[in-house]
Amino acid sequence: MPKFKVFISSVQAEFASERIRIFDFIRNDELMSQYFDPFIFERIPSQDRNPKQLYIEEAAKSQVYLLFIGQQYGNALPGELSPTEQEYHAAGEGNAYRIAFIKDLDNQPRDSREEQFFRNKVQRELSYRPFANPAVLESLVKQSLITYLKYKGIIQDQNLDEQTRDGVSMADIDPLKVRAFVHQARMKRGFPLSEEETPENVLTHLRLLRNNVPCNGALLLFAKDPQYFFPTAVVKCAWFLGDEAIKPIEDYKTFDGGIAEQINQATSWVMSKLSLRYGQRNVEVQTETEFEIPRSVIYETIVNAVVHRDYNSTGSVQVTVTRNRIIVRNPGTLPVELTKADLLKEHGSYPHNPLVAEVMFQAGYIEKYGTGITENIRKMQEAHLLAPDIDLSAEFVTTIWRENVATSAPYDATLAANVATNDATSAGNDTTSSANVATSAPNVATSTANVATSPLDENKRIIDGIVAKKVKAKMSADELIACIVEACIVEHSVEELGALLKKSPKHLSDRFIPKLVEDGVLLPTKPRHSPGQSYFTNPKHKKTK
Repeated sequence: MPKFKVFISSVQAEFASERIRIFDFIRNDELMSQYFDPFIFERIPSQDRNPKQLYIEEAAKSQVYLLFIGQQYGNALPGELSPTEQEYHAAGEGNAYRIAFIKDLDNQPRDSREEQFFRNKVQRELSYRPFANPAVLESLVKQSLITYLKYKGIIQDQNLDEQTRDGVSMADIDPLKVRAFVHQARMKRGFPLSEEETPENVLTHLRLLRNNVPCNGALLLFAKDPQYFFPTAVVKCAWFLGDEAIKPIEDYKTFDGGIAEQINQATSWVMSKLSLRYGQRNVEVQTETEFEIPRSVIYETIVNAVVHRDYNSTGSVQVTVTRNRIIVRNPGTLPVELTKADLLKEHGSYPHNPLVAEVMFQAGYIEKYGTGITENIRKMQEAHLLAPDIDLSAEFVTTIWRENVATSAPYDATLAANVATNDATSAGNDTTSSANVATSAPNVATSTANVATSPLDENKRIIDGIVAKKVKAKMSADELIACIVEACIVEHSVEELGALLKKSPKHLSDRFIPKLVEDGVLLPTKPRHSPGQSYFTNPKHKKTK
């Protein structure tokens, strides 16, 4: 089959490196080179012909026309069109599949004629996609050319989570994972199938089965060993003591398993690196404990990264914790239907993995499509913290700033812990928030590095001290459940809970923990029956007064 000619159009001087990069990418990519033959003037031999006329003829003969819009309009006499705009018209008259890419100039003005060309013609006639750097441009070009192949019926019009692979059968699916999902989905969304339904029927209902073969989405969600099929579908987490991600790495973990398991484990790991603080006491003796960053913000960010990542990519979701921020990197790019501005308001949902997203919605991990980022911004504002930063320059990167950035003072975990401990033992005295204490501390900056090495142990000590005061010789089931839920604000194993609550771990495992997990109140950090299992309170669990 003859290849489709791709004409790359732009002002040559402004986009010199980008033109070469896209040309080489199409020529060298395994899929692109199979179907496309790119054209740029720089890569053709000298000819005894008018260059401008050659441009026009090649644009008119192209099947795909790629237009890069930047700052410059190009050389053109008054009353004449630039070569780029002439190519644009020639490609349109030849019925080429035209796609425009507009460079983000970071508020720098465009030439007036370039702006006019874009506003009056390109914007009205074509869909266009913004890009910030050459890497993003390359990714967008690839997406657009794949869309063209789907449009021509040459490649299968399916998302990755809809596709199947050879050698897969229902034997690869864990029926316990499917059953656990059905239970949670029935509770959260009124899922119509019962827990006794066969895994085949559940996957069929979720559109995750094709000719009795589980789709990729089913493997990511419910496989016994998802990483056998998707080795890089993991969350990699690293903790650094300083402000920058510079070695040595204080702690490093890779979390695997199904999508839900990765989310739970990574969230628990991040929360173990953050500090606890106390809210103000009003009427009741008991005060509210809270993390320096709302737990639901961390949870929602990791959910978005894992659910909406590009599983075609060989990269992994990466979570970096430093002294002043948490960075979550999601391999992939923003859907072409959205812009960065769209993310800051309620917007439509265009997930990379729609079947996976629907399952996670049914299970309650996604509360409402298109609102996760705006909800995070609102919760950070309520906590008097900076809104998360979003960077789309190469991949989807979310930066969540820790409290010390918003208060212009380092956050001292030791001081916060002392304040919390004093508060728990002296009823009637209002507690100063950790942020205020940190602001007034003279030597906070030098002490932070020394105490930050074990915030999990410190947080556990604080929470355990609070819960221990509520433990009685005789406790009702409701009182015991309340203590379990409060203790698991910080990750606890059943053995740790037993020691804290003065109950046998077997009693807790038999009577309380499974029901709390089934009801979505507690989240396990590892797959069912894994050694070293521990639990933490669901960030979306509504506390009762």
